[in-house]
Amino acid sequence: MDNIWFFLITVSVYSAIAISFGDYIRVSLKKFFKVIVTAMLLALPIDIGGNVFTIAGNAVAEKNIYSLFSVYQQAGQDAVTGLGLAYQRAGQNAVTGLGLAYQRAGQNAVTGLGLAYQRAGQNAVTGLGLAYQRAGQNAVTGLGLAIYQKAGRGARVPISIALYQRVGEKTRAFGAFLSLTKD
Repeated sequence: MDNIWFFLITVSVYSAIAISFGDYIRVSLKKFFKVIVTAMLLALPIDIGGNVFTIAGNAVAEKNIYSLFSVYQQAGQDAVTGLGLAYQRAGQNAVTGLGLAYQRAGQNAVTGLGLAYQRAGQNAVTGLGLAYQRAGQNAVTGLGLAIYQKAGRGARVPISIALYQRVGEKTRAFGAFLSLTKD
């Protein structure tokens, strides 16, 4: 039932955006339906055995959800989007390729390039970007700025700067190109 509501809201928003940016002052019925149908195809969540696939929709999935662009994803296992302004909640892994991500994952939260708030049961990883990370085991910001890293085993900034790191009882402020480990 949630996916029906997400579909209707997403189609409405996409259609409103397309109509407001287009030259639709004297919109014909034919053009109007083209906009609606295009928005419907982009937002359509296809559920195959508990896995949801969508091009640019928002959805909830029993198992996994995969999309090229998404704003909201909630999955029992993995939530994956290629590009997005993403809110992701996943039982296992939350992955955003490029974008602004708010990720909560049972195991791993991964952002390739972008701004990320990551909370993960195991590992929080940002490849390139600005990150706020809380991880059960490891927090890693590859290249960029880690505003805050809290981890159970290790906080790493291989080619980055960390404003604050905490691993267990150890803390560090303003670290660069360093690892802070529990050992």
